[in-house]
Parts: sequence; structure tokens; C-alpha cells
Amino acid sequence: MSTEETPTSSRRRLLRAGIAAGAGAGVSMVAFGSPASADADPVRIGQDNDAGSARTTLTGGSATAPALALTNQGSGAALVLQPTPWEKVQDAALRGSLTATPQGDLLLSGVDGTAMVNSSRWANHTMPITPVRILDTREVPRSSAYDQHIVGGRANVDSNGRLRAGTTIHLTVRNVQPAAQNQAIAAYVNLTVTGTVSPGFLSAHSSSVTRSAASSLNWWAANQILSNLVEVQLGKHNGNEFSFAIYAAAATSVVVDVSGLVLTVPQTL
Repeated sequence: MSTEETPTSSRRRLLRAGIAAGAGAGVSMVAFGSPASADADPVRIGQDNDAGSARTTLTGGSATAPALALTNQGSGAALVLQPTPWEKVQDAALRGSLTATPQGDLLLSGVDGTAMVNSSRWANHTMPITPVRILDTREVPRSSAYDQHIVGGRANVDSNGRLRAGTTIHLTVRNVQPAAQNQAIAAYVNLTVTGTVSPGFLSAHSSSVTRSAASSLNWWAANQILSNLVEVQLGKHNGNEFSFAIYAAAATSVVVDVSGLVLTVPQTL
């Protein structure tokens, strides 16, 4: 087995304490066996290991004699990944590198960073909840019952309780438990239209992105009642987190029920 090693800009600070990747995520990366020596430029646990702009390449090794072995004499894990700011993630994404984002997601790079596998979708927890109604536009003109969930576009609901044609209303699930505590990134919402006046559609999307041409619920005549369950990504609207938008192509009353959440910090449940 042979080992070739040169400095790297993507080498992380190695600590003796347990592994932490952002918001509570932890993984263990300990290989056992007789590691190859890297006398010219050793990786030292407990010290900063940063050698400029070149990369380190480890070659050779096997399951019984790995090219790099990480061990810890104490009770903690041998490798700690410090979060990398988003603007630095792409720079750090050398082939085979493992990067921790500020949100605690792990990014495993492909060929020179052109392909990245995000761990968060598989590390998240999809949690069904007792359905919570966060909007019924028929009541908005007369009641403030849904104001805690409306973070933008309340004025787009007319006096008849319909979301006006060509307008958007922004909603937050911040007050739907446990969205804020467990950092929800998506929600399962049941969209219902009633009192339609002409053919149209609704489009649900994250408040942080521009609406696309995709529709979430379609109707084709007046006086219809239709519903559809959609998974919608959450974002931010005017500083309000855990938010998503609903756009109405034609005037209609809209009812929104939340029946599930996708959580990024499920271990605190």
C-alpha cells in the first residue's frame, strides 16, 4: 500500500471531541487497521490542518489497512466537521470531499464539485400531524382568526372572501407545531377551492423563490369545490420564516389545511 499526500485547501479542522455537523447532525468516521504513514505532512488531531491551495490525495489502502485511519483515545469521535459558509461550499467541493453546511446538511462532492449529493432529504423526518387549518379566505374579511398564519397578501382577499385573480397570499407554518422547534423545510398542505367564478388554477411554492408556470390545483368552471394534497417547500417572506405562497390565476375562495411537516432536526421530537 502506498500513500501520496500533498496539502489541501479543503482539509477540515480535526478535533478530539465528538462529530458535529451543523444543527445537531452527527456521523462517525473511524477506520481501524494500520494506516499508512504521512510523515512529510501529517494530519494532527487537535490542531488546525490547513496547507494552502493544493489538494491532498490518498492512494492505496484496503478494509484491513486503510490509507487513512481516524481514531480517538477518548470517548468522542475522531473527526469533527465545522460548518462551511454557503459562499465557500462550492470552493470546498473537491472530488470526494465532505462538507457540512450552516444548516447541518452534509454535501458529498462528485467530479470536482459538479455533482453533489445532499444528505438532508434522507436525514429528514416526515411527520404527520393532526390537520391544522391555516387559511379560509371566506372568513378573512370578517375575522382575524388566520392572521397569525398570513404574512403577506391579506389585502388580496376581496370582500366576498375570494383571493383575487392574478394575486398571491403568503402563509407561514411557524405556529404549527413542531415546525419552528424542529426546523421544518417543507409541509404537506391540502388546498381546496370553493366558490370559483371561472376556469383557473392555484400554484403553491416557497415564498423564497419566483413562481413557476406549474399548477397545484386546477378547475374548469364556476361554482366548483375541488381539493389536492401537495408538498410545498418552505422559505421566507419579509423576514417571516417557514413560509409559502399561493397564487390564484382566477378569483376563488381558498382553504388551506396542513397535515404533515418535513423536519430537519427530528432528534428533538
